[in-house]
Amino acid sequence: MALCLPLCASLYSSAGAVTVHSLDQVRGAIKSPEGRATFDQQINGAPLPDGFGTQLPQGFTKEMLLAQLAPGQDPKRLTLAGAKPWPQQPQAYVAIVCLATSPDQAKAELRYDPSSCSGDDITPHDVWLGVYTRDPQGKPRLVARTEAPVDTPVDWGDTNIDTPQSIGNNPQTGAAEGVPQNWLRFDFAAYRLHGQDYAFGVRAGWSEGYAGGGATFEALYLFQMDDTKLHVVFAQPMMYTKMLAGEWHKDGTRDHIETDASNVLSVLKGTSHGFHDLRLQQRSGKWHRVFRWSAKQQRYAVVKNS
Repeated sequence: MALCLPLCASLYSSAGAVTVHSLDQVRGAIKSPEGRATFDQQINGAPLPDGFGTQLPQGFTKEMLLAQLAPGQDPKRLTLAGAKPWPQQPQAYVAIVCLATSPDQAKAELRYDPSSCSGDDITPHDVWLGVYTRDPQGKPRLVARTEAPVDTPVDWGDTNIDTPQSIGNNPQTGAAEGVPQNWLRFDFAAYRLHGQDYAFGVRAGWSEGYAGGGATFEALYLFQMDDTKLHVVFAQPMMYTKMLAGEWHKDGTRDHIETDASNVLSVLKGTSHGFHDLRLQQRSGKWHRVFRWSAKQQRYAVVKNS
């Protein structure tokens, strides 16, 4: 009998779990494109995409981004600086800087990865974001930024996505929520929230290692410009994929149990307080939730019984 972690029981009993008889069959069992991409990167050695544009556009430098997005921070903590054109906003760029907890942590990370924004619960990263345009001379000009490192937690209290083990409960509300371990890439889908104003997305995640397997979880943050400030207006789980090892076979292969789910966010025609409603829908499934703008919270909130 193969040994398994305590959480293995819940995985085996999951309605979406699929058992395959060797590792090379796992990819075909993964239903979501995000899950297959993660498998290719972690198991098949596919190169990671430059999700944050670390090959900087003309006129941008790491030093400039750090000084303008995270003023006063120690340059030795910097592990990633990136910028990419924002497709929905002509002549605009979205930029990010990522800082490790200490210069020593940054040095250790950069030894293995020249541009890293991946940590864990003990060594998280501070992340600042900004939006740039260009002045008449073509030089980058900062027009909006986060005022502090992003610390908005992802809410796991009402979701079809499995919850990472590291997610805790808010001591005041009891809600299951947590900040990401890893910051992954920009998401430039057309999130038009208000009139002709668009939000941009950032994908973030968590990872877990098990005996003979592992899990990856992903969330979506949406950032809205409000004059010279950037605010988080949406932060929800979007994807997970889990793989655990099972029984060994005489030919040296081994069963693997795979389970995954992913969601798609759509902008609806209906509006609340002038902002378009959002629908979070399970890919190839029935689960869904509707989110409406909360004037009180100044962000999106789930509609109960939606």
